[in-house]
Amino acid sequence: MPLTEPCPPHAPGGRSGGGWAALRERGRLWAATRRAGRLIHRDPELKSAADMAAVVRAVEEKRGTRIVMVRVPLPPEVSAFCVRGHDREYVVVDARAGELTRAHAALHELFHLWEEHPAEDGGHAPEIDEATVRLLLPGLRPEAVRKVLTRSHYAAEAELGAETFATLMLQRLRLSAARGDEPVSSALAHRSAGV
Repeated sequence: MPLTEPCPPHAPGGRSGGGWAALRERGRLWAATRRAGRLIHRDPELKSAADMAAVVRAVEEKRGTRIVMVRVPLPPEVSAFCVRGHDREYVVVDARAGELTRAHAALHELFHLWEEHPAEDGGHAPEIDEATVRLLLPGLRPEAVRKVLTRSHYAAEAELGAETFATLMLQRLRLSAARGDEPVSSALAHRSAGV
């Protein structure tokens, strides 16, 4: 998703429209970064999180439900998604993605759960058949998974918030791991987090 909207080289009246659009976009990014930073610093569990498992526990605590992290090969257009259930929720991440991509995608989806963002429905992702869903994600209702895989996106502000949170939290986890004796990968690829 591009972060800036295309602007014509010259707006009516002889003024360039690109400068204002870029300034507005920088303001949106600054505000989203500030909101995500405040969230991380104000929540004691997020603030002290040293690995992915701690972030998962923080979201579980807030939501009052168990979160199951799953790694499976996903279609190329999908890097991760979350599914809300009655007694547990799932964050599904593409098993073929690199370590940092998986971690960023998982944090992005965890933020959607944290904020309880409603998804917009749409049909931009390719249709996936029920047999493939059952093979990739046994135990999940195929109709719920197909709905998630075919939605177009969350609202733009929710996506910006999720991307910003994931980036800031990933930086914190990497710094936390770099300060300790553990390699970076152990902070991101924790067994109970499944990422």
